[in-house]
Amino acid sequence: MGARGLIDYNRRNEQPDPDADKYFRPICKEGHSYRYDSFDSTYETIKYTQPKESKECPFNDGQCQKVFKKKVEDHPRRYTVPARGSDSYYEHYKKRTAVERVNAYLKEYFQLNNIRHRGAVAKVDFELACLTYNACKLTVDRLNQNNKANKLTA
Repeated sequence: MGARGLIDYNRRNEQPDPDADKYFRPICKEGHSYRYDSFDSTYETIKYTQPKESKECPFNDGQCQKVFKKKVEDHPRRYTVPARGSDSYYEHYKKRTAVERVNAYLKEYFQLNNIRHRGAVAKVDFELACLTYNACKLTVDRLNQNNKANKLTA
């Protein structure tokens, strides 16, 4: 389907990489982090470009790289699309957390973590739970809209 997961990174007692920051972006000789530029779907690589601060860098004698490319499949938890630390990463992560809250609610209150059957019966059970959840949310939203409208007219 071409979907990519945004998975929190668990360092598992790894030593920090001296050539990368906490978002796994490369660091220039002066200590500035490279900026996330784009994703190349042809080669499955993330492109990082030279930081703005490096234009006046005293080490910029032609030895600093202007572009770094990292393959996503080499380390899919480290290198996500969009790259960690970018604005678009945080927007995607907000959507992920919203979905996870719904999943947690369904598991807790509709007992979807205690399903003891498989196949079509489990699918029907899941779909009924989702239908009930959506109907309840729709009802609550409509009631809140009516209450707001009544408060404004009163």
